[in-house]
Amino acid sequence: LRAGLAAGLLLAGCGQSGGPKAGLDPTLTIFNWATYMDPAVLEDFTKEFGVKVTLETYASNEELLAGLQGGAGRYDVIVPSDYMVAILRQQGLLLPLEAERVPNLKHIEPAFRDGPFDPGNAHCAPYLWGTTGIAYDSDRVPAPDSWRVLWDGRYRGRISMLSDQRETIGAALKALGHSLNSTDPNALRAAGDLLRRQRPLVKAYTSETYDELLLAGEIWLAHAWSGDVARVAQQKPSLKYVLPKEGSTIYMEHLCIPKGAPHKKTAEAFINYLLRPEVAARLVTFTRHPSPNGGARALLPPALLNDPTVLPSEEARARLEWMEDLGDATRLYDRLWAELKIR
Repeated sequence: LRAGLAAGLLLAGCGQSGGPKAGLDPTLTIFNWATYMDPAVLEDFTKEFGVKVTLETYASNEELLAGLQGGAGRYDVIVPSDYMVAILRQQGLLLPLEAERVPNLKHIEPAFRDGPFDPGNAHCAPYLWGTTGIAYDSDRVPAPDSWRVLWDGRYRGRISMLSDQRETIGAALKALGHSLNSTDPNALRAAGDLLRRQRPLVKAYTSETYDELLLAGEIWLAHAWSGDVARVAQQKPSLKYVLPKEGSTIYMEHLCIPKGAPHKKTAEAFINYLLRPEVAARLVTFTRHPSPNGGARALLPPALLNDPTVLPSEEARARLEWMEDLGDATRLYDRLWAELKIR
């Protein structure tokens, strides 16, 4: 979060001297994942619209929810994942999008529209999507095919796990052959036991710094998001990514406006800007996460489109699950996460 705040303060100094365009507010505050925004895109938005942008970041959907509940009326745009969109919508924490102010929604591919977490895209615009799997240093580790490699004692102290309760509990559930959306208390108890046995092997539970640890060679295996691995592999080609045979997560982030947002019209102008095909393509190039924006695809280089870390094969995608809102069973996950005392 500290890095996100610093970035926000820097970007806030890049406004036009002439002020914002007619009808827009002078400032905008975004709450987003740490690696999900190209600072140059924000700077260009500021230059074009005269709106000063502040960017703050979080490491998990649960941290987003807590930040939103504790900072009502502070944020203009948030970027929750699919299941969290459903939770926020059900709790009445999202404002509806005014479709006429976001005409670039037309560029979203049909396969990514009208998801069960936001029927009719009434509240949010699809932004980026990706997968969760295993990053490994091929100079140190033979190509793995299973989650079980993250429990291999040969790699003690060379493993990191995401500090994300749904993802990490989900990885243990998948390793045991269960759905990552399981609400079976016995399956969750077994997943908790598996994660407790893993703890002595894990160097760090982190969603924000594992890429740096991989680059530095401090870890050789990481529970990871696909875009992060594709990005750091540009600097260290020995870093590879695999989707385990047991299956894993497919996720999509969304651009939403929280209840109490002080600058709703400006937020909608910003969301519409990010949905321009040329801007969406820039974001894919920077984040290494694919876009649901059909217009952006034609603007991307073949090397990016052919990278299986960025765009998995149909066979690999068949093994993936969307995370679901677990309803009352969320308490079981909360309790298990608290018992694990992962920080």
